[in-house]
Amino acid sequence: MKRGQILSLDALLSLVIVIMVIGVVINANDMIKAEITNLVEWYDRANIANNMLDILTKSPGYPKDWEESVTTVKVVGLRSTEYSHALDYDKLMKLNSSINNVVNIKNSLVNLSEWKDFQLEFYLTTKNVSVSGSFPEIINVVLESSSGSGGVNLKIEGENGRAFNVRWVILNKEGGVYENEDICTLVQGAKVDLAVGDILSFETNETIYVSAIRQGVQASYNLPPGTIVTIEILNVNIGQGSNIEMNYGGGSCPYEFKVVGQGNVRVKFQAESSGDLSISSKFIYPTNSSEPTFSFAIINGTVINDTDTIIESKKASPWIEYQERSFVVAKLIYNKTLEIMQNQKKELIVGKLKQSVPSYAYLEIEVPQEAGNVTFVVLDGEIPKGLLIKKDSSNSNVTAVLAWKEGTQNIVKSYEGNTTTIMIPWEDIFGEFNPENGAKPVEFWLYENNFSGNVILRDLGNIGLLLEPKFEPVLIKLWVWDDR
Repeated sequence: MKRGQILSLDALLSLVIVIMVIGVVINANDMIKAEITNLVEWYDRANIANNMLDILTKSPGYPKDWEESVTTVKVVGLRSTEYSHALDYDKLMKLNSSINNVVNIKNSLVNLSEWKDFQLEFYLTTKNVSVSGSFPEIINVVLESSSGSGGVNLKIEGENGRAFNVRWVILNKEGGVYENEDICTLVQGAKVDLAVGDILSFETNETIYVSAIRQGVQASYNLPPGTIVTIEILNVNIGQGSNIEMNYGGGSCPYEFKVVGQGNVRVKFQAESSGDLSISSKFIYPTNSSEPTFSFAIINGTVINDTDTIIESKKASPWIEYQERSFVVAKLIYNKTLEIMQNQKKELIVGKLKQSVPSYAYLEIEVPQEAGNVTFVVLDGEIPKGLLIKKDSSNSNVTAVLAWKEGTQNIVKSYEGNTTTIMIPWEDIFGEFNPENGAKPVEFWLYENNFSGNVILRDLGNIGLLLEPKFEPVLIKLWVWDDR
């Protein structure tokens, strides 16, 4: 170094290196700070979704029974207060029905999202019940004549007026019971006369044709194979007899005959056709569902249901966080009184029976004073059943048919009420079972309603006391973003 020289070349080079090192350190520090900031921001964003789902799914909310009075809600929560491992079905349904019109619900969710935009999708287990074919037809007819009217001219025949074939036949006559071949001991001149008090029952092997003429007015019925017919000869006027008979002409005893005759009697017959009813139910679980049961988004504090608007808002955000949770939901649907005001497929009762329904418990159904019908679908454990309530005219009695299949056997039960109401035993709807094998899942659906007026259902047996919830899977999906 020369005299007067401030820095040597080596010193200058060292200074440059020191400055570069300091610059690198400062730059690295800035980068680290930026990464830490990004990491903190990401963690905060991720925590919004996690925290939001935690509060929704791990807390019943505040107040705990907010679903009973939604305007009082401070914090929305979906956890059941009775079953700590499950969500509450009523809370889910109340959230869905209130999000668009209850400010407290919306404000609670906005606070949970820390004023970020978000979308919630709820996937519940869904069911689809379907009914095809026709219900078994129950025909109840009373044909009555009065003295001097000429009586009822009755014919029950096979095709083209010939004798028809039956699977079995029973005749209650003068205190004796004659089954099948026993009836042949009563045949005189190819016929058996039916007197007042006699009851004839048989099941057909083929289509039969019934004609009854009274005072010039004819009623006709075609009854299919498998029909069970009961004819009861009742006294109308003491001393007035009947010449109605089982006629074996052209047939053979005991299984081929006709029923013909005329007299001042009342003839009563009941017929039941098997129909071709088919009932099915299909369960779709959340993981197999492509569409949510219900969903909504809140963007900039406003509830949005339009898909295009939601997509555009997500595109405008520099980040989107996604979380999902799987749970079970405690589902119990029951009301002691239900009013059906429209034609809409709907679950009316859902739960599990803890024990068999007592024999004194009835379901009362009230229908309008008009012609119409309403169809219900019953899921009795693994057995689907169909219940048809029908009123043929404004002044006719209400009738009902409950039909189902057990193995290869078709089961049919019929009921009759008055002009406005009918009662069905709950034990027919939900059959007996052994509670030691566990509670039995049951459901009662409205399938179709053709009455213009309201239909009212009343549980006269308080079966709600015997019901507990079903536990079904549910999936919740959450997206959080910020397009501000």
